[in-house]
Order: sequence, then C-alpha cells, then structure tokens
Amino acid sequence: MANKSREHLENRVQKAILQESFLRWESAVVISLALVLAVLTATDIINILPVWTWLLGGMIAESALVYSSLTDQEFGRKVVANLLRHEFQPERLRDKQLQQQVNQALDYRSRINQAIRSQQDSLLKDELSQTAGQIDDWLENIYDLAQRIDRYQQDRSILTRDYKRAKKRSAELGQELKRENNPAVKAQIQKTLDGLQQQVATLESLENTIQRAELQLENSLTNLGTIYSQTMLVDAKDIDSGRARRLRQEIVEEVTELNDVLLAMDEVNPSELAH
Repeated sequence: MANKSREHLENRVQKAILQESFLRWESAVVISLALVLAVLTATDIINILPVWTWLLGGMIAESALVYSSLTDQEFGRKVVANLLRHEFQPERLRDKQLQQQVNQALDYRSRINQAIRSQQDSLLKDELSQTAGQIDDWLENIYDLAQRIDRYQQDRSILTRDYKRAKKRSAELGQELKRENNPAVKAQIQKTLDGLQQQVATLESLENTIQRAELQLENSLTNLGTIYSQTMLVDAKDIDSGRARRLRQEIVEEVTELNDVLLAMDEVNPSELAH
C-alpha cells in the first residue's frame, strides 16, 4: 500500500463508515418507507399525516441510524477491516497460513483504529493516531514479507532440487579435479565447481534467510497483539509519563527489524525475491 494512500487513513475510515451507514439494509428500509408513505399521502391513498411529516420523519430516522453506525464500535471495526483487506488483498497470497497471518495483522490494525476512535481525550487521541500511522508502516512491511515468503514457498521444491543436484555434482567434480592432469580441463572443472559451490552457498543462505523471515513474521504478529493490548490500556495520564511515546518507539523498532529482514532477502537473491 503506497505511503500517499496511507496518509489520511482516519479520514478514509470516516468516509467509509459514513458510506456504509447509508448502504446498510436498515437505511434502505427507512428511506423507502418514508418515500412510499409520502407518495401514498400525496395521491390521497392514505391521509393520516401531511407529506412533509413522512419526509421529515424519514430524515430523522435516517440521521439516528447513521449516528448509531458512527458510534457503533463493532460496525466501525468491520468497516476498517474491509477497507484494509481491500488495500492489502491477502487473498493474493497462495499460502493459506500466510493469508491467515496477514488477516490477523489487519484485524489487529482495525481493532487498534477503533480503540483510538473511541478515545475521548483529544491529546491522547492525537498521540495514538501518530502511533497508528507507524503501525501502517509496520503492516506494509508485514505484507511485503509475507509476499516474499509466499513466492519462495511456491518455488521451494525447485530450489531444493537444485540444491541437492549442485551438492551432488560438486562432490563429483571435486573427485574429477583430483584425477585430472590436463591443465585446460582442470581449469574448466575448477570454474564449474566454483559456480556450483556459489549456487550451494546462495541457496543455503536463502533457506536460512527464509527461516528467519518466517520467525520474524510470527514474532511481528505476537508483538502487534501486544501493541493492541497496550493501546487499550493507555490513558491520558500516560502521555505525561511517556508511556505513549515508548509505545511508538517499540513500533519503530519493529519496523526497523522487518526492514532488516527484507534487506537481507534482497541481498541473498534480489532477482527472485525483490519487487
């Protein structure tokens, strides 16, 4: 998800919640009923109240319904979750476990957003909103990491095959090199052997990096859950104590760790793993 599209997540969330409020089936019922009653009154089919009364009543009922949607925490959380899933699209990941992990991260983010929206203290809300912006960077790195692991998972059988073949062939060429007396042939064997050994080293480094990435992804989800819990516990007095700022620092450290893993993956095999 591009940084520009993340700049005003809260604004987009508010617009999405407002839009979904009008699109709820309850809204359709209220609006339709008000219009039908107004039309029936205007055509003298019913003559209980004036036309404007039905329209005004419909507007009041719809306003009350929209207000209840805006203040409904569970409704807001679901809207945020749908918004994030639309932007990150975890279904693009072919590995089901990775899909589940990304969905879990998005769920934590939507819950954190709802916890921030429910804050009454404006100063604390501003502080936590900055925290949420850093979490978006964290989420982007989590999704990026999941995509790279996913691509590797699809090619794992091929890479394992290449690794075994290169190891076997290296051993064979090592023996041939000892027996060969012709300088030109010996030089060619050594050149081929060097290439195979480089392939083996790269594949071993890649496997180690992927294992590190998988563990880092699991660790990030655990820490994201912890951050969510801490967000729920932070109150106004924690601004003065520095607890809210420490929370932001923890997130910065998580983003940095994920960046380090992503850079390590680029260094191992940028042609296969980089965007």
